[in-house]
Amino acid sequence: MLTKKLFPTLILLAALLNVAWGQEIIAPLSSLPLLPSPKSADTLTIEIPFFDDFSDYEGSPSVDRWLTNQAFVNKDYAPLPPTVGMATLDAIDGNGNIYAHATTNIFGADTLASQIIRLDSITGSNQRKLQPSDSISLSFYYLPGGWYGNPWELVGDAPSSSDSLFLEFFDANQNAWNVVWCSPGFTVDTAGLRSHWPWKYAYVKIDSSKYFNKKFQFRFRNYASLDPNPKAGIAGNCDQWNIDYVFIGTNRTVADSFFRDVAFVEKAPSMLRQYYAMPARQFSQSEMATNIELKIVNRYNQTLASNYSYSVYSSDEQLIKNYDGGFENVPPFFPNGNYQSNTLHSKPPVNFSFAVNSSPSEFYITHVVREGVSGDNRSGNDTITFRQVFADYYAYDDGVPENGYGLTAPGNKVWLSCRYDLSTPDTLTAVDLYFNRTRNDENAHIQFQLCIWRCSNGMPSTLLYKDSEKSTPVFDGMNRMHRYKLSTPVLVSDTIFVGFEQLSNDFINLGFDRSNDSRRYTYYRTSGEWMQSILRGAVMMRPVFGSKAVVDIAQTPIEELDCSFFPNPASDKIHIRSNNPSPLMRISLSDMHGRTLLDDTLCETIDLSPIPNGIYILRIYNTSTAQQTIKKLIIRK
Repeated sequence: MLTKKLFPTLILLAALLNVAWGQEIIAPLSSLPLLPSPKSADTLTIEIPFFDDFSDYEGSPSVDRWLTNQAFVNKDYAPLPPTVGMATLDAIDGNGNIYAHATTNIFGADTLASQIIRLDSITGSNQRKLQPSDSISLSFYYLPGGWYGNPWELVGDAPSSSDSLFLEFFDANQNAWNVVWCSPGFTVDTAGLRSHWPWKYAYVKIDSSKYFNKKFQFRFRNYASLDPNPKAGIAGNCDQWNIDYVFIGTNRTVADSFFRDVAFVEKAPSMLRQYYAMPARQFSQSEMATNIELKIVNRYNQTLASNYSYSVYSSDEQLIKNYDGGFENVPPFFPNGNYQSNTLHSKPPVNFSFAVNSSPSEFYITHVVREGVSGDNRSGNDTITFRQVFADYYAYDDGVPENGYGLTAPGNKVWLSCRYDLSTPDTLTAVDLYFNRTRNDENAHIQFQLCIWRCSNGMPSTLLYKDSEKSTPVFDGMNRMHRYKLSTPVLVSDTIFVGFEQLSNDFINLGFDRSNDSRRYTYYRTSGEWMQSILRGAVMMRPVFGSKAVVDIAQTPIEELDCSFFPNPASDKIHIRSNNPSPLMRISLSDMHGRTLLDDTLCETIDLSPIPNGIYILRIYNTSTAQQTIKKLIIRK
């Protein structure tokens, strides 16, 4: 999100492209349509230790640790977090829209507040009173938006020096929040070039007796300011702060920054060579990647041995493939920024092929890394899962935009296209497009016409089809992306380019996924010559094939159920929350070998006492609508 540096960046892009008459623009979001609907978090009282690295869930902060839902838990907004996942504070509220009171002046934005924490005592078998001499401290890692390096490869917008991030403690006796730590806005360029890992570590002692009671809380708050962008449709989200690895514990010191934790750093990748998802009819074994890349970190100060494996399951939870990378040593991350380099773990082979016929199907690939045999105490970041979809569409994107994409030119038209390689002739019937909603819907009037081009020498060539209908951006359409039907179905084969002709040079604000890089397949034209994109990311455009795409749009993809469970990790039971309960809903629990240990009617409390410690796949599904949600559950007694 390049707002504070937008115009210098555009000048630089134009110079690099040597096309001063037209160029690509990326802009910040002014809404997050995919953010889950806010849920009313019940006030809980929890005990220390407190820990969250945001690794095993996304969307709203977990209600078993956090009371507010304004921060956005994700795996994309900053590279190389301490462990996979982070919480992002920015200028977008808990409903997914830019704050109504947002201005170019400083304004209060997100709050990430903890549940109530008992600091008076520890209960249970180790019951004892807590006091300042117990050396209780809170630590966390933080990073302002952006990264270092080429501006067209950055994700996020750095807060300016007048913006800020605050940490506050709650004094229950005075009913007041006290600032205990703060940071002004800054860019990571200097720190990043020096250390090659610019995440910063903060350590704050809890040593005042006024906090040692039953009602302690802490919260992060950020102050932001919008950027003055004169072009319509560009102004939007800005000033991100990313927070990770939040920990409160006893007997800590300022040097306590090493954690015995072997973990994943990034989300699970697609096992396809080129696409994030693709039509089942077009799949062949040649589409499989030869290997995938994973980042595994050891956050301790000594070398540790770890075991890595992945398992592939069908949608009915049958085990398809299991890969065991065995045990390998993982060097400590500090002081040299090392990750696991052994290829059996960091680049495991993909020596199988999905069993896909012409019907839609999906698979789940679960990756697990454990220190030693039993794993470390922070098992939530030891598992990542990817949902591999074979439906009726191609996708380079993961469905979540971090930016908006558009073209600008002095002329009245611009063109955008993406390349798709077909293994067999097929009928293109629709195109799914994801447009970001802007403030005051400034892009809603922009007209475009869907187009298909033939391929020559790897680039778009002659126009094969231009739709007779003029379309405009539609927001929050079916399944989040809006499906635009072609006026006439088109038989296509081999390699094609799909896109649109935009009938003005306004900023259209198409969804742009920065976490997947398809720029080598993306071409644009602002005059007479096609240019390959230089912006790291994937425009959110999905060509759709077959008659079913225009007859029954709601069939793909299946929406997730709006439900959640806590706690996680769990010991003897979990509690289920659903916004749409139904007697047709069921719950199943499977182990990492695909064996089903539980399959029963869904109820509010699930008994886990017969199930041993381990990592499991929990599935909640509706037997009538086929809606489902699949999550990882850790059982630790």
